[in-house]
Amino acid sequence: MEPLVGSAWFYIRDHHQQGPVGWFELKKMFEQGVLSGETFIWTKEMQCWQTAKNLPYFSETNFKTQQVEQPPENLASQWQELQRDTYPKGRPLVRYLARFFDLSLFSLFLITLVSIFSPKFVLESSPVFIFILSIILYILVEAIILSIFGNTLGKSILNTRIRTVHGEPIDLHTALKRSIFVTAAGMGFGVPLINFICFYFSYFDLKKNGKSTWDRQVGTVVLYGQVNSARILFVSIFPFMLLIAGIVV
Repeated sequence: MEPLVGSAWFYIRDHHQQGPVGWFELKKMFEQGVLSGETFIWTKEMQCWQTAKNLPYFSETNFKTQQVEQPPENLASQWQELQRDTYPKGRPLVRYLARFFDLSLFSLFLITLVSIFSPKFVLESSPVFIFILSIILYILVEAIILSIFGNTLGKSILNTRIRTVHGEPIDLHTALKRSIFVTAAGMGFGVPLINFICFYFSYFDLKKNGKSTWDRQVGTVVLYGQVNSARILFVSIFPFMLLIAGIVV
């Protein structure tokens, strides 16, 4: 099989998803021993992340064999750590927490703004209606933020980035298509019961393919980096703190 010479390739190294690089640059890194046959790689023509040694584009001669002295430490524990810090199957929890954080922050801003100009509307509207309204309005807001800053606050805190399959920042048109797709297919527009069904299917789709349906369709890729427990805890607790504050007030 001929290699996808003109494609942009992504790879996992030092616990981070990196790229894009061209085919010849990728091949050179394997030949020089920078990457190994166990390295997970991906390009847009592939359905999911795979190790290089399992792809027909490579042979054993592409991988540089290095004779290294075995370190005294426990290699098994190191491998478990490596598995935990690489993300070829996506990170559904991190993605969900980042979006939930961003939506909670936007809902707080929206309710505060509306309360200033029309407090009666907030008092007479049900929480479910306000939540659904926030989700729909957030489609445009998220697209604008992504096209300007390249990331949202929640994604930045959890060290994730959204790029095109060529590694470029996404433009407004691409960001808008992706936000609509996420809100419809991933969240069911926030409609009770339907949103749980969407969460269920999108979760297993991401775990199976390493990419969500909307990223495959729109032509975007989510890159994950390491994130410590303190940040995950903060992003998890913040929406509930807002909810409790709203009930008390």
